[in-house]
Amino acid sequence: MGMLKQSIRGMPKQAKEIERTTPPTAARMAAAQARMAAAHARMADLNQTMANQAQAANAAAPAEAGTAGPVAVRRTVAITGIRQIGMLNFDLLVEFDLAVLPYRLRPYPATTQQRVSQMQIGKLQPGLTLEAWVDPSNPAAVWLDLQSL
Repeated sequence: MGMLKQSIRGMPKQAKEIERTTPPTAARMAAAQARMAAAHARMADLNQTMANQAQAANAAAPAEAGTAGPVAVRRTVAITGIRQIGMLNFDLLVEFDLAVLPYRLRPYPATTQQRVSQMQIGKLQPGLTLEAWVDPSNPAAVWLDLQSL
């Protein structure tokens, strides 16, 4: 019981210390708004990348199935960089820096994000070449064919 009284008596001192060391409300609000703006910008970038990925995947599916004309073209790509940026369920969300290697054309850089199973991630590394589908109307829309590993 004696320790409880000492704890309670020390509370005003602790409260004053917290108040003294806490930044002003205006500064905390400005920092929170800056974090929100940065998060909003990252979300906009992610939405654009996901839109490119969806466009490439939508173009690749009919082309691969042979049910449409040349909606997407198959290209060889080389992975130049790889980084995990998140998780979706038990899969990893990975951002790939690529060099797209079109036949008889100059290679060009591209970046795409794609879900990768944890079983496949060990096979993916910079320098690896694999097949991909590219939307000719939007060369930034690249869908990696992870089955070609």
